[in-house]
Amino acid sequence: MMHRIYTSPPTCINEAWNFDYSVDSSPSDFYKDILITGKPNEHFGNDTIFCDFYKHFAIDIVTETVYNYPYPYITEKTIRPIVHEKMFILVAPPHTLSMLHEFGFRSFPDFINEDYDTIEDSHQRIKFIISELARIKEFSIDKIQKTMLQYKDTLTHNHDHYYWLCNNEIKQVVGKL
Repeated sequence: MMHRIYTSPPTCINEAWNFDYSVDSSPSDFYKDILITGKPNEHFGNDTIFCDFYKHFAIDIVTETVYNYPYPYITEKTIRPIVHEKMFILVAPPHTLSMLHEFGFRSFPDFINEDYDTIEDSHQRIKFIISELARIKEFSIDKIQKTMLQYKDTLTHNHDHYYWLCNNEIKQVVGKL
């Protein structure tokens, strides 16, 4: 079993795992992880969660923290494609997509078969998600780009609705103080 080694105090190290389970901890000047160096990198900026590489995504396969909870829940992982105006498939507990709908978000039922959200059995649900991903994988880039354009209103609605909910919820909490 491999274990991660944390230095104290934090240092700039190259955490390269070797097959003999040793760690190469030689100094590394190019390592820019904000958690280690304390310096910002290109993935963190202002108060946003925008990442430059994310603009190349068409569909986000959101894997929630725990897949087989007995109830739906939403974390920042589910919010990520909404903020970035991307289509998504949720690898999450059943009825998580329904919960998003209840909050006023829209999804992509004409392009993505969303029946996975109703499957209670976690093994059957993941099989369904995998088969749906295999189906989508066969589409050309052009078809996916056209689909994104068709869903532009939905993507914009989700983005704007998220920020509206954030502001509305904050006002309600502040109003109760």
